[in-house]
Amino acid sequence: MGLAGTMRYRPLAFLNGLAAVTLLLLLFLPPIPQPQDYHQFADQRTLLGVPNFWNVVSNLPFVLVGAWGLYRVRGSLSASVFFLGVFLTGFSSSYYHWHPDDAGLFWDRLPMSIAFMAILANVTEERIHARYGAAILWPMVAVGIASLLVWR
Repeated sequence: MGLAGTMRYRPLAFLNGLAAVTLLLLLFLPPIPQPQDYHQFADQRTLLGVPNFWNVVSNLPFVLVGAWGLYRVRGSLSASVFFLGVFLTGFSSSYYHWHPDDAGLFWDRLPMSIAFMAILANVTEERIHARYGAAILWPMVAVGIASLLVWR
């Protein structure tokens, strides 16, 4: 492998090293408790029998955009996982906002973390290396889910 080939993989080595060091450092930090006033939102009105009405129904665009993306995206697993996360965020966020508490917040954040990790893998595929981005999709999703389990 020539110098050009070696240079191509330096960003991958850097990203792997940075991720490993960051994850190791996080193991030494205590969990961050969720302040309970976080669950107090601007709209606390009940309309049409729906508590926190605007916070609940404002999640409909996530469902629509996620469904549209799942319909339109073909051939990219990371993009499909991203749009699935967006789609599920619409439902899980509505569930959380219906009755805000720590248990519901876990379900609110779960599909978001899946979407965030999928978009990171997708950007890696497009900007750094296609095979590397595809290879990190599921490990990244697992790290996102694990971070929520540690928080919970």
